[in-house]
Amino acid sequence: MTDRAKSLYDLPMPSSREGQGVAGRVAIVTGGGRGIGRRYCEALAGEGAAVVVADIDGAGAEETAAIVTKNGGTAAALLVDVSARDSTLTLAAAVRERFGRADILVNNAAIYHSMRMDPQLTVDIDYWRKVFAVNLDGALLMTQAVAPMMIEGGWGRIVMQSSTAAYLGGGGHYGVSKLALLGLTRGFAKELGPHGITVNGIAPGVVDTEATAATVPAAKLEQLAAMTPLPLRAGPDDLVGTLLFLCSDASAWMTGQTMVVDGGLVVRY
Repeated sequence: MTDRAKSLYDLPMPSSREGQGVAGRVAIVTGGGRGIGRRYCEALAGEGAAVVVADIDGAGAEETAAIVTKNGGTAAALLVDVSARDSTLTLAAAVRERFGRADILVNNAAIYHSMRMDPQLTVDIDYWRKVFAVNLDGALLMTQAVAPMMIEGGWGRIVMQSSTAAYLGGGGHYGVSKLALLGLTRGFAKELGPHGITVNGIAPGVVDTEATAATVPAAKLEQLAAMTPLPLRAGPDDLVGTLLFLCSDASAWMTGQTMVVDGGLVVRY
């Protein structure tokens, strides 16, 4: 067992599960080492959840966990490669051993930072498969690994991180992988609903993060900003309210849905 896995044993157990919020819940956030995932970890811990920061970037995960702990929350950093079944199962086993359960899973990990922007007509098939292995298969494997604990507890919240690229078209491999995630969300919602588990998604628009700055050309960002009705320079904070809603009992009669949070860039009927 790694030192990071052992660090789970040093954490206090959340005392109870009270009210309609996330206090006392055990939450796993993949891709929690930076960007939106880090903010999700901070928000969940700030509301009283014990957070497992799961990331392939161990240093980033440790940094997030340290930030959460410094602010009075409970967090542990664990390495995971969401595209590898054995890795996701190892993570789930470590969470079960320490906490005995997992209540919330946020499938946030994705290939986005500095990704290639190849058009579909010429994209290399190996790169296409790499993107899908993380963005789509990763959500499948993590849900398969963690859902059994939720089924045992008769309660769970799973949140899939999609993107408005799923609706806009022209997003190449990234957009198609996020579009496929909508179908995965709906399928799991039907399978897990009878067990008291909801499965919903968040589709952010252009969010001001290091990953966006490194990936999306400035001219494209300006074009998207001009198309957005709400002239807000959105950051990860603008997604937190939706996340906490989907992770709480306030959304108990809602599943299979993906909430678009994008300032009105995508309007669906």
